[in-house]
Amino acid sequence: MLSSSEERVLEQILENLNQGIVYVDQERKIRLCNKKAKEITGIAFGAHDSHEAGCIADGDVVILADNMVGDDDGNLSAAEFRKLNITDEIKKDEMLVAVGVYQNEKIDPIFKHVREHNLGVPLVLDANYYRFSVKASIDTAKKTTEITVNAKTYTLPYYRAIANMVIIDGRTGRVKFFQAKGYSTRGEDAGEILRGKPFQAKKNEANDRDVLGKPFLELFDNSELSQMLFSVMDGKAGPIKNWIYELNKRPVIGNIFPGLSEQNGSGYEGVFLIIEDAARLETLMEERNELLRQMEARNEYAHQRQTPDFPEELLDDFAGRSEKAKAVKYMAYKASQSRFNVLLTGESGTGKTKLARAIHQLGSPQAPFVEVNCTAIAPSLFESELFGYVGGAFTGAKSEGKVGFFEAADRGTIFLDEIGEMAPEIQVKLLHVLQNKTIYRVGSSKPVKIDVRVIAATNKNVEEEVAQGRFRRDLYYRLNVFPIHVPPIREHKADLYLLINQLLLQICRDYGLEPKQFSGEAIQQMLSYDWPGNVRELENVIERAISICDSDIVYAEHLCIGSEQTPVTMKEILAQEEKRVMEMTLMKYNGDKQKAMKELDVSKSVFYDKLKRYQIR
Repeated sequence: MLSSSEERVLEQILENLNQGIVYVDQERKIRLCNKKAKEITGIAFGAHDSHEAGCIADGDVVILADNMVGDDDGNLSAAEFRKLNITDEIKKDEMLVAVGVYQNEKIDPIFKHVREHNLGVPLVLDANYYRFSVKASIDTAKKTTEITVNAKTYTLPYYRAIANMVIIDGRTGRVKFFQAKGYSTRGEDAGEILRGKPFQAKKNEANDRDVLGKPFLELFDNSELSQMLFSVMDGKAGPIKNWIYELNKRPVIGNIFPGLSEQNGSGYEGVFLIIEDAARLETLMEERNELLRQMEARNEYAHQRQTPDFPEELLDDFAGRSEKAKAVKYMAYKASQSRFNVLLTGESGTGKTKLARAIHQLGSPQAPFVEVNCTAIAPSLFESELFGYVGGAFTGAKSEGKVGFFEAADRGTIFLDEIGEMAPEIQVKLLHVLQNKTIYRVGSSKPVKIDVRVIAATNKNVEEEVAQGRFRRDLYYRLNVFPIHVPPIREHKADLYLLINQLLLQICRDYGLEPKQFSGEAIQQMLSYDWPGNVRELENVIERAISICDSDIVYAEHLCIGSEQTPVTMKEILAQEEKRVMEMTLMKYNGDKQKAMKELDVSKSVFYDKLKRYQIR
């Protein structure tokens, strides 16, 4: 047991730490919570004004700054906006700045809303409203929302979506509610407040009596971090180190350690939660955002038609001279000059794989580049393929073990295609790799240090996948440091003629054919089509046309565009033959996969990948 003086010294040390410390006992009650933990999670509000407990009332003035309607703090919708007399259609994911009177149809609101907004140019509403000087703004470059009432400013930083809200008492003219440090605690979201939920008081400082002895979930939301804390407490999980979570809807770097019993040093008395504001993540995001601001200030999105100078000829394989194509090339070039993780988004067939190779080649051509199609690996083999295994790790494992994709890519780049298809359990392991720069081979407890830059690609809306709980938010933060969106062909059709000719020359060269040309009618037919399958569809159509054309001129009748029949290309012919051989071999051995693998001389992972791809039972 500590003496009273020792306890005071320990308390002083804890209060001056830059990390938040929370100790939770077996009854799930808080026994220790220092000042930093309160600040990070929004329990203490520092220099902000205080307000009493209460509830919104008819006639109160409401100021909003919402950077992503519908995905925001409380999922604001048309029902809440009507309470402010806003009857315009505010679409999901729009930005909104507004001021209005609650439940008063006689007083018109003032508001602005936009679908997209230029980085570095804040959306601002500045007005004298109902005897108050009001300003609401959203700065997407700095990732902040601000509301100012009579020279008092309430600022909220955000990472993805937030609704900053201030309520002025309609009778007294005093601020009766505000958000601070990202969120009020106890789930006091803007949407819930507008729907009538009472809010609790905020004080300038929260003392120990406000926290100690209270159930953990009374002050902290029931998030993934909370569940992990209880899992460690119950002995279902080991210590957690440096994982990015959300706590009270703020990103934090969380560490969870069990507290050993003082009696015999065995068994858990409780759990220590050590948290940091996600400063490291914020630094990465700010560096990314600064780069984006530089680019946006100089390209079409800032309404300047001049793309900054850069060695564009190094990206000739990615065809296009339009402003959109140049913007993609410029971003790819900038990405190649850093070691940031890159996330490529865009529809299927837009050329994300080619762009990933170009980024790597421009930045580190001598380093390894490992390409992984996340849909081509059986879920049961994913971990062993990514991280490798030691000899004897499982039935069928090679005696000498195997190096995984991440080890093979050490000091280089790993390209994870179709990252949106990755199973949740693999997402967890990938996050660990990105955070700690170490892997564990299957069957081994020995960490292997790696230095790998990840380029990921997906045709899915990852933010929507995160919102639906299908993709980890913390993993998204790690991958989305440097995002590049690759537009579909229909959005830059000015590049189509150049792309057609480039593919034609490339395909003829790849198959050892003399150069061919398209007739004018064939060219016109291709230019008038929108290519929903993008570059991949275009390539297939050109391959098929060349394969059935005997002359030097490819005519319109050789094209198969927009047909319900899948074009038969050279690649597809080979695939069909491969499927036939596999089926015949399996039939030969009465479905014995081991014997079939041996005769075909393919690895287990490749064999099962092809079974899945060709839907062979």
